Amino acid sequence: MIADPYKTLGVPPTASGEEIAKAYRRLAKKYHPDLNKDNEKASKMMSEINAAYRQIKNGGSGGKSEYGQGNASGEYDPFGGFGPFGYGQQQQQRTYSVFDPVRHFLRAGYFDAALNVLSSIADKTAEWYFLSAVANTGYGNTITALNHAQTAVQMEPENVEYQQLLDQIQRGGRMYQEESRSYGMPIGNIRNICIGVCLSNMLCMFCGRPC
Repeated sequence: MIADPYKTLGVPPTASGEEIAKAYRRLAKKYHPDLNKDNEKASKMMSEINAAYRQIKNGGSGGKSEYGQGNASGEYDPFGGFGPFGYGQQQQQRTYSVFDPVRHFLRAGYFDAALNVLSSIADKTAEWYFLSAVANTGYGNTITALNHAQTAVQMEPENVEYQQLLDQIQRGGRMYQEESRSYGMPIGNIRNICIGVCLSNMLCMFCGRPC
């Protein structure tokens, strides 16, 4: 446990949730592994930053913290009673997950920050690949997104959510090819449109809203 997580993030204990998130994003970019290859000090700082961020979000003592709200069991819910992409999770009790910050950033549209957190997680589970696929789609890395979505489905073939994500990404790719041939539009323009449609469909799917 970090002795003073607020100090680690460079914010006062009275900082708002948005101020804490901004401080985290700034430090995560500074100490990102891709920008600090073979730098043990940067790697250690990234671990401390992630731990401090999780500690603050977790509230430390359960119940309602300054950054979010508690659920029925007194455990911290980082989305104020709603799950990874906005759909309700009051129906199930949950403990804090290392992926909660990732979901928080994805829901807010901070795909680069989500990728920063994912890069610091060594245990690449099916959920890791699933969330990475979403983040990479939002960031425009469609090939990586497709590969990671396929890996998530291969690791947990019975997971409907993972399969739905893969279907969305594959449909986006097919639409990109068909529209490029049909209208002769610049490849970059079609690609951006298809990424936007694909991502919009995914977020609608996660939020449980009709598109």
